[in-house]
Amino acid sequence: MKKLYNFYVLLSFFGIIFIVRLFYIQIYTEKYILNAFNTSIKQEIIIPERGSIFDRNENLLVFNKSIYELIVIPILIDEHFNIMEFCNLVGIEKNTFSKNLEKAKSYSKYLPSVFLPFISKEKFANIQEKLYKYKGFDWTKRSLRDYKVESSANVLGYIGEVTQKDIKKESNYYQIGDFIGWAGVEKSYEKILRGKKGLKYWLRDRKGCIIGGYNNSKNNVKAVSGDDISLTIDWNLQSYAEQLMYKKKGGIVAINPKNGEILSLVSSPINNPNLFVGVNRSKEFQKLMKDTIDNPLFDRTTQARYPPASSFKLLTELAGLQMGVVDPNTTFICYKGFKYGKKRIHCHSGIHGFPIGVETAVAVSCNNYFAQVYKRVIEKYPKDLAKGVNEWCDIIKSFGFGNYLYNDLATGEKGVIPSGDYYNKKYGITKWNAITIISNSIGQGEINVTPMQLANMVCAIANRGFFYTPHIVKRINHQPIYNPNYTVAKHTKVKSKYFDFIINGMEKVFIIGTGKSFKSSDIRMAGKTGTSQNFIKVNHKIVSLPDHSIFILFAPVEDPKIAISVIIENGGFGSRWAGPIASLIAEKYIKNNVNRKNLEKKIMTSGLQKTYSSIAKMKKFNNFYTKNSIGKKE
Repeated sequence: MKKLYNFYVLLSFFGIIFIVRLFYIQIYTEKYILNAFNTSIKQEIIIPERGSIFDRNENLLVFNKSIYELIVIPILIDEHFNIMEFCNLVGIEKNTFSKNLEKAKSYSKYLPSVFLPFISKEKFANIQEKLYKYKGFDWTKRSLRDYKVESSANVLGYIGEVTQKDIKKESNYYQIGDFIGWAGVEKSYEKILRGKKGLKYWLRDRKGCIIGGYNNSKNNVKAVSGDDISLTIDWNLQSYAEQLMYKKKGGIVAINPKNGEILSLVSSPINNPNLFVGVNRSKEFQKLMKDTIDNPLFDRTTQARYPPASSFKLLTELAGLQMGVVDPNTTFICYKGFKYGKKRIHCHSGIHGFPIGVETAVAVSCNNYFAQVYKRVIEKYPKDLAKGVNEWCDIIKSFGFGNYLYNDLATGEKGVIPSGDYYNKKYGITKWNAITIISNSIGQGEINVTPMQLANMVCAIANRGFFYTPHIVKRINHQPIYNPNYTVAKHTKVKSKYFDFIINGMEKVFIIGTGKSFKSSDIRMAGKTGTSQNFIKVNHKIVSLPDHSIFILFAPVEDPKIAISVIIENGGFGSRWAGPIASLIAEKYIKNNVNRKNLEKKIMTSGLQKTYSSIAKMKKFNNFYTKNSIGKKE
């Protein structure tokens, strides 16, 4: 009896162990759940069509084309898997198989992830027939970007594979192998362009072949295509501006001052977004990333920071008028520049020994005039110079400087507009004065701005005191946007009555000033040149590089339709490259034609390759950094 009792106890013990083990396998071991589910049912994730991108005139710029991908659930691969046979089928090496599988395992052993992307329709047809033989592998179909143009990667952007950071941020949407916008509008409008994923469930036989839909498709979730977006960009103008940047580095920004719509956004060197599509996308991206000489992935319109030089003199005068330290009738006599003690700022205006007023000072870019105005600005409160600088700083920032402008672009830089507090900290209270920082008067010193900010300043001047936040999307799903951030005007801290004096001076730039050589005969333009000094430090010594060429413009004066800023790196005087380019862009946009064919041909066939080559040699030979030239990446 005792032996029988012991037998039942032992039997019960093993029975309990067996039941516990079965419970564990059924409930806690996902491999068997997945095996059972995946043997009979195929879950297909439907990647939605990404929204298309058009220009303002509904010209198609970006579309989609279909590709296939192999996906894998690592835990379902059995121990008898024929690796070599599989590799021959899909056309990869054994080490590629191992590398891709390890990448999938590092993401998850139990969840599907992309094993092999970018499979053509023709190649996939052969793979699909035999894929059922290889447990753990399946396929999915997705769209690949098809860029209809070969430039403007800084505007359109490009897409790339999601990172772990992206997945962690939105784990409810992205999984390994998915694509996400990496730059341009592909990045800034990612959630609108990407759409919503769908799900389909299929019944499979014991060989894994699909034999029909599951549960009459009741469990399916329909994919929702991404919304189309129409840019504010005028593609004809964009293409024209890009041609003008032949063998030149720099940025062009053109905005409609009436509504803040960005008409053109050119960053040179210019990149083809198609380089970032397909199997070679990673190699091309790495190649461009390694080019530290030209920095082709660096958007010079929104990320590069430059001293604005003489273009900034307009704000020096407007701040002086608003602060009441000068009036429209104030004049100064220029003795070939500004002189105060040992401080010298030379002037090449050509008008010396005579009283100069604001309009003439703008036209001929008199350094002395604006240095005198700035000195009065800083010394408005003699016992508290920082207060004067802070008041000036607030006025300048009201034009959109010193912040990101809060636009819909993927990149941006704040730039630098120094305050009085900044100088107190840098030099110490009472240890600096107006002469210490007088270079700010002519847009040098610590001041740094982006081409986007300069163009926005021109809009504010053209509108006589207000601007609309620059933006690059005009319509979503072909319906106009009504975001108040872009439709409500932002007002500067300068009274509208002061702008006419500045505008008159800007128009005289083309009559008696630095823009005479490229004046349009039938369009009234208002502009201002700038020649931005550019220094580097080599072996602890300051060395001067060729200046940056700057020009700002709006036209027509009587009814502004376009505001432009152009910066050509190492281009010399503002009237040499930037001025002619800006005037040609304005003429092209307003008239849809250019009469000055000789000037156009010269700009489109001439560049600065010799200058850049010599600078590149210096960069390779010396370890240096650029001061007040190009800003950091976001």
